Amino acid sequence: MADHGSISKAAEALFVSQPAISLQIKKLESELGFSLLYRTAQGVSLTPAGEEFCDGARLVQQSWAQLQEINARLSQQNREHLRIYLGPRVFSNGLFPKIMAFFERYPHIEPTFIQSSENFLEDLKNGDLDLALNYLSSSETCPDLHRFFFFFLIREPQCVLTSHGSPLSKQAHASFEDLRGCAIIAAPQDFMEAQVLKRTLQKHGVVPGRTYRLDGVETSMDMVRNGTGIILGPKSFAEYYGVCAVPLWPPFEESLSFVCLQENKNHVGLKALRKYLLEIC
Repeated sequence: MADHGSISKAAEALFVSQPAISLQIKKLESELGFSLLYRTAQGVSLTPAGEEFCDGARLVQQSWAQLQEINARLSQQNREHLRIYLGPRVFSNGLFPKIMAFFERYPHIEPTFIQSSENFLEDLKNGDLDLALNYLSSSETCPDLHRFFFFFLIREPQCVLTSHGSPLSKQAHASFEDLRGCAIIAAPQDFMEAQVLKRTLQKHGVVPGRTYRLDGVETSMDMVRNGTGIILGPKSFAEYYGVCAVPLWPPFEESLSFVCLQENKNHVGLKALRKYLLEIC
């Protein structure tokens, strides 16, 4: 009221009704034991005691604002920042909402989510990432894999992902022999996923008819749905992206993994997230 000149303007500034603020002032006067306002037909004004009380209240208000600034600065300094690469299997397995629930429970941990990485192992080594949640291929040939700490969260059989109208979709299983001459949809050549796929196809003597390269999973799956080509991936992609998954034969599995550097595995935020993911997976 002292800052706005009238009870009605003060009520408007505080988004409350005039009777409500008048009642609060009366309760405060009763608690203090002296009057804050002169009430006349022309309006209200501060009593001498009211002016002195308001001066003291302004000092308290300034001190509280300073305390809030200090608290915000210290809170920001004490936040743990995590840069996390999320592979597509995080979404197809429905883990992302659960990961978000974890960070809501730990507000001092501030995540940055990254969804594109040419080589997440290199990004971890270079300090550009703190954690990767992605598949780690059983055929991985990283020369210094010992530097990484990882464990498997979800194991999934590899499938041929194809359109519902393709001839492959009618088969109970697909062999690598069935893939010869097919159009393959893959990541750009420099991406780790593309290198793993190339080694896998070479191992089984598969020469694709042609290769389409994209770095966006949504567009890649659109191409699968349209019958442009096929992708090798997990069964969880089928329902999530609306395509058909034909299990590969002989079967083999790839795993959605938690991957970080060995030296970082006991960092508080990573350790808490790892424990949480083990519980829900």
